[in-house]
Parts: sequence; C-alpha cells; structure tokens
Amino acid sequence: MALSFATMPLAQTNPMATTCSAVRAYFRENTCCGADATITTPAAFCPTLDELVTYPVMGGNWTPCPPETVYATYSASNPVTGAYAGCVSEDDGVPCGWYDYYTYDTATNTCTQTATLQTAVQTVRGGSPTMTVDMLRLTQEEILPTITFSMMPMTYPPGTGSSVPEMGELTAKWDQFMTYYGSQLNMSHYRGWPDYGAEQGMVTTVATKVLELASTTCNRDFYVLLMAPAYGYDWSLSKSLVNSRSSSFYNGAECPCYTTSSCNDGSLITINQRGWAPARLPSLPSEAGADGVMYQPNSTAANSPWIQTNVIPGNPIGRFGPCETPAERCLCDGVYWYPGFVGESQTLAMPTCYSWAFSVTKIYSAQMRAGIMYVMDYPAAISAAGLIMGKALSIGNGLMSHMQVHGQIQLMDKIMAKPFSDPTSWLHAMKLAQYEKWDVMHTAFGVCQAAGIIQITSEQPKYYGAYIFSHMSTPLMGLSANVGRSSSDFFLSVVGYDHFNYNWGWRGESPTAYGVGSNITSLDFHRSHLFRAYEVYVEEARRMTMVCSNRDARVTSSLLSVNEWVMLRSADAARRRRRQLNDAKDEHFELHERALQVQASAPRMKLVDAIKYAEATNPHQPIMEEHGLPADLVGVA
Repeated sequence: MALSFATMPLAQTNPMATTCSAVRAYFRENTCCGADATITTPAAFCPTLDELVTYPVMGGNWTPCPPETVYATYSASNPVTGAYAGCVSEDDGVPCGWYDYYTYDTATNTCTQTATLQTAVQTVRGGSPTMTVDMLRLTQEEILPTITFSMMPMTYPPGTGSSVPEMGELTAKWDQFMTYYGSQLNMSHYRGWPDYGAEQGMVTTVATKVLELASTTCNRDFYVLLMAPAYGYDWSLSKSLVNSRSSSFYNGAECPCYTTSSCNDGSLITINQRGWAPARLPSLPSEAGADGVMYQPNSTAANSPWIQTNVIPGNPIGRFGPCETPAERCLCDGVYWYPGFVGESQTLAMPTCYSWAFSVTKIYSAQMRAGIMYVMDYPAAISAAGLIMGKALSIGNGLMSHMQVHGQIQLMDKIMAKPFSDPTSWLHAMKLAQYEKWDVMHTAFGVCQAAGIIQITSEQPKYYGAYIFSHMSTPLMGLSANVGRSSSDFFLSVVGYDHFNYNWGWRGESPTAYGVGSNITSLDFHRSHLFRAYEVYVEEARRMTMVCSNRDARVTSSLLSVNEWVMLRSADAARRRRRQLNDAKDEHFELHERALQVQASAPRMKLVDAIKYAEATNPHQPIMEEHGLPADLVGVA
C-alpha cells in the first residue's frame, strides 16, 4: 500500500540506528574518566523509551499503512482472522484496511479492494476517533503519546474513595490539566471519583443524584429533562444501581409507599426521559411528585422529581447553554470540555453543575476508557456517590485498575509537557484538526443551503461540539424515508455517506416543535461526526458541492442525483397514499420490484445499480448500535 503524505517524509528514519560519527562526537564532548565523571543519557543517538515501544510495532510515522489504519499481526490460531500481518482498520482492527474499502477472506488470508476514498459509501456514524494521521501531521511528531509502566504493586487496587492517596493524585492532576488548557471551572467544592470514561461517569452521576433524592424524599419516579434532540445514557443501568441501594431509601409516614411497607423495595425506581425543544422555552413540562404536586424542572422545591443532563458543548448540537434546572439538579457531561470543541473566543466557564464527568477518550483514544466524575461536596451527595461508586466499581463489576488511574495521569503529564500556546502541542493540534474539518464542511453546507437542499441547524455554531447537525431545507422537508439502520436517507442515497439521522434523539419530543418547519420529520435530520481523518471530509465536501451545484449530478452510478431522489421519494409518498386509501397493509419489500421502482424515478440507472441501491436502503435493515440509543430501541428505525 502507498504511504500517506504525512508518513512518507519520516518513514525511512530509524531511531534504533545511528552513525559512528555521532557516537565519536558525543564522547569527545564528555569526559569518561575520573571518580566524579558523569555521563548523561546519550539522547543524541539513543532512542527514547517511546521510540523503543513504537518503532518495533511500526507505529507512528514508521507505519507502512495509509490513513485510518495501523499495522497489526494476528496469530494463526486467531479464530476470527487466522494468520495475518499488515494494515488493519484503526476503528475496529479488521484486516486489510478501512472497512469501507476492503473485504477479507479468512480462508485464504487475502484482501480484496472494493472501493476507494472517492467511490466508497463512507461510514461516519458513531464518534470513534480515527485521525492519527492528522495528529502526526499537526504535532510534527514521529509518534503519538505513548503510555509506559514500570512494575506495579501486586496487591488489589486500594479503592476508589476520595481519601485514597491515588484518588487524591488523580483529582489533583485533573485540576492541573484543566487549568493547563484554559478551563475556568472551580472544582474546589467537588469530590472526585475515577471512572472508565464520561459515559460511565454520567450513568453513575445520574444514579448518584437519583439515590440522593430517593433517600431524602418520597419520590420513586424521576424525570430527566433533555433539550431535544439530545444525547442519552443507559438509564436502565442507572436505575439498577439505585435500586441496589434501596435500603437507604426514605421511608417517612407521609410517603404513599409507607402504607404498603414498600418504600425500601428494590424495584420502585423509574427514570423517565422528557425531551423538550429549545423553541418551547421559557415554557417547561410538568410532572407530579410523590406528594401529588405538579413540578416543573426549574422548581427549587426539595420534593421536585426533576433532574437534567446537559452535554457541554452538546451532542448532537454543539450547544453551550445553561441548565434549566437548579444547579444542584443539573448533571453535566464534559467529554467535549476542551478548546477543540468550542469557538476561538469561547471561555470554558459555565454556571455551576451538580456534577461533571470528564474523560480523555475523545482527545486521545476512545479505547483508553479513563476519566473522572466530580460531585458537589455536601453530605447527602457524597454519601450517595460513595454508595453508587462502591457498587459500580466493585470487584464483580471491575475494580478501578492501577493502569487506568496512572495511565491517564501519565497521559496528562505528557500532553502538558508542551505549553498549550504551542500550535504543535497535543490539544492545540487537535483544535486545529477539528477546525480544518469544520471549515471544509461548513463551506459545502453553505453551497447546499443556498441551493435549498440541506442546511446546518441555526442553533449550531461553527466549531462547537464534535458533530454537525443538519436538516433538509424547507422545500424538501418531509421527503426523507426510513432506509434502515437509522441512517440518513439523503446522505446515504445522494452523497454516499452513511450518517445517523438521530431520530431516537427526540426523547419523546415532536420534531415539529423544534421550530424549523411544520412538515419536518425525525428522518429529515442528520448528525455528522468530525472524528475521521481530514481527507474523508474533504471528499464529503467535494461530493456535497457537486450534487448541490448540479441537481442532476451523481457521485457514483449506484447513487441518486438530487432530482432523482426527490422524484423517487415523491413517488414513494404517492404509493403510501394509495395504500392508505385502499386500507392496504404496508407493501412487502421485494428487492427486484423495489429496484424497478428506483429505475422508474432514475431511468439512467442500470438495473444492477438499482439493485445495489435497493439493498443499501432496505428499510428492514436492523438498527446498528450507537451509544445514546434508548435501551429498548422502541420506535427506532
């Protein structure tokens, strides 16, 4: 495989090799004799520890692999791959390379290229960073930050309580790290617990707050305000953690559960999502507490059943907004609380939150599950947090490992070795990486908006968040169809990029309440993440510009033009109306029949390409897992 532009200039250097002249020059400048003589580490010609780790496995700029791939070897006894040595996808380790471009035959250990950057239907769905090549280019380093350990203690981990020295060190390091990159949050009134990333941190902080409220009020039914569309969490896991501590629930005589002696039952807690569109503000929803009183999320009453989760900056929209609930009921997700996910002039300061969950996953490696959970330092909160984290990080659920705690400490130290003001420092380089992707995509969306086809939502500020949230423009609202797997119809059908439509993110809210159009549906929205390599977004911008500048243009022979997509979706709508008039059931999906329907609206398309398109957009394809999906997937297409 050809080397990437970023790797070619350094690929021939060998940190394990040196020259005789370099060695002679070093020893001429150092006195080796005498009782007091000292020779410092000969860094001029010896490899660093990071190079000793990285070079032998062909990592960093010594890779023979193209962007979004790494070199790996699998043994002959591997039941999935068999014997293999070569490039694998940076995302999931699949042999051959990025999975949109290759297939792998385990029986013969051979790779077959099926597409290229310019012809593949590109998968940009979740949010898994695969931008090693860009970080090497922008940091001007030969390797990525490398975690190394000497021998660790042989004992069990000492625990996760805030009085444990290791936990104190982790908290102190996070405070230092956030100050380093410009965060102005004051964490002096919080206690910290380690976790395996912001996702777990939010699950446990939800459980912590709900347990605190269940231990101090009669409430057992709780409601989470989410500004729709919104990211969500594993509510069922939070509920399970709370119910596991039911012995601490409040059991007052005034509680409805008291009369049935059920206040401490371990099955009573419910956590219910309430999506609410920002366009509805300042109005807010209402729900009843156990006392029968109706409460809104902004109530300061102790018996209110409300909490709020707030991703800052947001997902799927890069909102940088305040909480609607009182501070002690607002649980903040800080996975994107970094300079690379906000605008140049944005100060990283916010009103106080009950809790914060921070992580290194999205600024270093999503495979390194490492972060910290902060909770307000007052007795009821600390008591609840201790009970929840004691369960979440018990030996049965996976103790907090020495490598996880000290790995993130070491990573933060390595990142802070260069001042953030240096453009080649890790976090500054990541900011530049995100900005350049935003720039090229923002320009392409501008072309499409001017053409009245698709546009970025008006509340999505440039550079904010890790995603671009967009929707069909007014003339095309309501046309998008279910093409299976929660994929965006327009991007999959016309642009050849597989993005989520994020239809599950409304959390019970109606998309029409969002305020952009009365005909819009949940299928008309699209979420594009910005964590793949820069070249992937250059290609997407090229395709978007092409099809939005010429409505008859096609990216490939098996994709539709804008005009063909409109004609096909209009014909589909007419077919649905006819079935409704005839009181007929939904038609059975038959591949050849569907291909002929596609050809009727796209007569230039060959039958073989129409069949490929019909297969790719089969509405009965099962949902692909995505963090933040509802646990039961009800109503998700």
